Amino acid sequence: MESSIDLNGFISSVIKRSYDWIKLACDDLTEDQMHYQSTPDSNSIAWMVWHSSRIKDQVTASIVGESEVWLADGWAERFGIAPEANGIGDRPEQVTSFRVRSDFLLGYADAAHNVTIQRLSKILPAQLAQPSRYVLGDTRPVWRSLQGMLGDAYSHAAQVSYLRGMITGYGWRDT
Repeated sequence: MESSIDLNGFISSVIKRSYDWIKLACDDLTEDQMHYQSTPDSNSIAWMVWHSSRIKDQVTASIVGESEVWLADGWAERFGIAPEANGIGDRPEQVTSFRVRSDFLLGYADAAHNVTIQRLSKILPAQLAQPSRYVLGDTRPVWRSLQGMLGDAYSHAAQVSYLRGMITGYGWRDT
């Protein structure tokens, strides 16, 4: 039995696994399928991938005191979306109007994922109780910000997978 648990490794593995699900679910989808909404007020796969990526980028940047890749690498400008936007509170018409090419979207998602993993390795156990600004605008301990980020990542990975199944039917996931 292990005497200690590598918390950073655990958190990173959760983020990696949820991102693997998203990548698998997006594989071979057309642009129309990526932007499909099952109802006019439902999120599309594309929007959920963007939103989940923004949350990971924002939360981890805030914790370690780095710039978000969304801003530092010019993604906000290239997407034509406000620098502070992250999808929280978006209205249905904003979700519907979110039309970004899949390869471009997945480029940002990959960049946000990679920097998230790098940032997670920098978080020290002593930092977990320290305050950090969360994406909802409140201040909370680092551990609660990470908890919110993990919940968001898993929830949206599951939603993306479910929506993929609705779009392409049984058998899309072989693993």
